[in-house]
Amino acid sequence: MNAFQLDFHTRVKTWSELRVKLTDCSLRDQCVEVDKFWQQSPISNHYLHPADIKQWPDPWQLLNDNIYCNYARALGMIYTLVLLGITDIDLVDAIDYNSVSVILVLVDHAKYVLNYWPGTVVNNKLQNFTVVRSYDLSHIIKKTGTL
Repeated sequence: MNAFQLDFHTRVKTWSELRVKLTDCSLRDQCVEVDKFWQQSPISNHYLHPADIKQWPDPWQLLNDNIYCNYARALGMIYTLVLLGITDIDLVDAIDYNSVSVILVLVDHAKYVLNYWPGTVVNNKLQNFTVVRSYDLSHIIKKTGTL
C-alpha cells in the first residue's frame, strides 16, 4: 500500500505507524525504512524552494499538501527522523558522480545517505558526492515541536 496515493488521514496514520514500528530499531534500520517510505512519494518538479526554508510546511501540512519535489521528500525524511529522536541530520545540495544535482539527507556524520536512489542508504558514501550547500535545520526541527 502506498500511503501517498490515499487520503490525508490515512497518510498521517501510516506515517505514525511507521514511527511506532521503528522506535526500537537500530539507526541503520530506521534510516533504511524512512528512506523506503518517503521514496514512494510521487515526485513533482517544483514545490519547495531552499530560499524559503523558514516558510517550509510543518510535517502535517506537508502530508496534507501531498506534493513532493526532492526538497519536500527530504523534508519528510527529516521530520520522521527528528520525531524518532535522531539529531545528527544534515540536509545538503550535492552533485553526484554523473554530475546530477541531488538533495541529500545525511545521518550520523553521513554514515547514512538518504533521498538518493531507493535502496542505497547504506551503499553510498559522502565521498561519492560533491557537497554544494548545507542548510541550517533549526527552523525545520522547531516545526516538529521537539525543541
